[in-house]
This record gives sequence, structure tokens and C-alpha cells, in this order.
Amino acid sequence: MKELMKHTLLLFGILFSMNFSFAQQDSNFSQYMFNQQIMNPAYAGARGLTSFTSIIRSQWSGIDGAPQTQTLSFNMPITSKKLGFGLSVLNDKIGPISTTSFDIDLAYHLRLNRKNHQLSIGLKAGAFSYLLDSDKISTFTSVDSSFEPDLDRKLIPNIGFGLYYYTQNFYLGFAVPKLIESKSFGIERHAYFLGGGLFNINKNFMLKPSLLYKQTKSIAAFDASILGIVNELFWVGIQVRDVVDTTSFNLANNLGTTALFGLSLGERFSVGYSYGIPSSMTNKGFNTSTHELMLRYDLSARVKGYLRSPRFF
Repeated sequence: MKELMKHTLLLFGILFSMNFSFAQQDSNFSQYMFNQQIMNPAYAGARGLTSFTSIIRSQWSGIDGAPQTQTLSFNMPITSKKLGFGLSVLNDKIGPISTTSFDIDLAYHLRLNRKNHQLSIGLKAGAFSYLLDSDKISTFTSVDSSFEPDLDRKLIPNIGFGLYYYTQNFYLGFAVPKLIESKSFGIERHAYFLGGGLFNINKNFMLKPSLLYKQTKSIAAFDASILGIVNELFWVGIQVRDVVDTTSFNLANNLGTTALFGLSLGERFSVGYSYGIPSSMTNKGFNTSTHELMLRYDLSARVKGYLRSPRFF
């Protein structure tokens, strides 16, 4: 326990000691706990098997130009070298703006003790494609410098890094997936802190709490969720998220609530679904919902027993 607390405090210290700017362009996923590779390159290879994961998200259903996001990730361990390798692609469309990122992830996994506690260090490298469909935009003036032709399409390089501390039933992660900023395209650094665990209540039921904390210079956002897993076959849970103004430490009164469901189909395939409850049902706001589908396929079957199973991380 003392060792665990030491690593936890270390990661928090790194998180709050760094200076980050705030931006909203990074994609959000309710089922991030099943695809941490998108944010943290150190996750590549941590599950100990080769797998593909895809998440398809439709936000604010019913509103023209609402965010539409798709992502596909692949990662595998290279056990002889204590390495993890991964590839990921993410496509995001909001109104007239479309962005696509391609990334290669490489992680080195270091065993810390005989209890199989491990720390991995990951690097992310890739490119970020930006496309603005100016034909969908009407301006008050015939020439608006905000929509110059040279800003319509751009390919921007990217590098990032991450840390991932994990055991058989607990994990902590810290990552900055985009280190290169661009004021012209509103690309600013985001820092992510992730934590979660898997707790055996009895032989048929487990609890899986998860936390995602996103920090920038003036604003932080957090997602907290808990899943109940029955017979290692299906799960159901709830998630809440909000934004915090770190200059005054006040909540932004923008609480969101999401219901999560999932099912394991055989030994290799899992499917999950999340439903973002319309904000008007919990607080004043637009009566819109968000839908998200998660698909995961493992190339090798899992090992029986939850402590040895990588399925739920």
C-alpha cells in the first residue's frame, strides 16, 4: 500500500507541476477505459495480447454539425524486448471542420517487483490532418482572414508521451498526447490522468471504478465511472462528468450523466454501448443525447480468472 501511494503521489505531482493551455478540440469518449491508447501511448502492449479496439461516437444527436468521432486502435506486446507497439487513427468532424490523426505508439515495460507491478513509458509520433470546408461557412464580409485558403487544409506533425503504472487489478496513467501546439489551428496541450481498478466482490460479481482527469492551464474536466461486471460476461454502469474552473475551483454546472452497457461475446470479442442522458433530464440545457459504440477483438483468447484476465483493462 505504501508503494502504491508513493507512485500515486508522484503522478499527481507531475500532473500539477506542468503548465498547460486549455482547448476543447481533443475528442472525448465515455468508454475511454477500454481504449486508453488514444490518450496514453504507454498503454500499448500492457494487456499482454494483440487486440483491435474501435469506438464510434455521435454527440448531441439531432443537431446539424454535431461532433461525429471514429477511432480504431491496434496494439500488441513484443515480450522478448519488453516493448509494446501500437497504431491508431482518429477521425473527428465538427460542423465544417474535419480532423484526422495517425499515430504510432511505442512503449517500454519495466517490471518493478515480484508481484508483477509494472511501469511503462511510451512515446507517440504521428501527424494531424486539418480540413476546413469553407463552402459551409457564410461570413458578414467577403474577405475574412479567419478563413484564408492556406488554413483550409494542413498536415501538422505530432509527438506525445505517457506513463502507465499497472498491476493485475489496478492502474494509473499520465499522458500528454499532443506536445506540439498550433495557435492557428487552436491545437493546445492537454494533460491526462487516468486511474482505475478491478475489485472482486464475490465469484460472480466485480466492480470496476475508473477516473479520467483532463488538465489545462485554467480549466479541468473529469469523468468518473463505475461498472458492475457479472460473471465476466456483461457489465452495466454509470458515469458523471463536469468541468472545473481551476482559477476559482468552481464547478461549471455542466454535469453530464452517461449510462454504460457491455457484453463479452465468446473469448475474443466484446461490445459496449453508452448513452449520454439528455441534459434537460438532469439540469437545464439542450434536450440532446449522445450515443457511443465500442468494439474490441482480441487475436488470442484470454486466460480464465479475473486477476489474470486483461479483458476489462
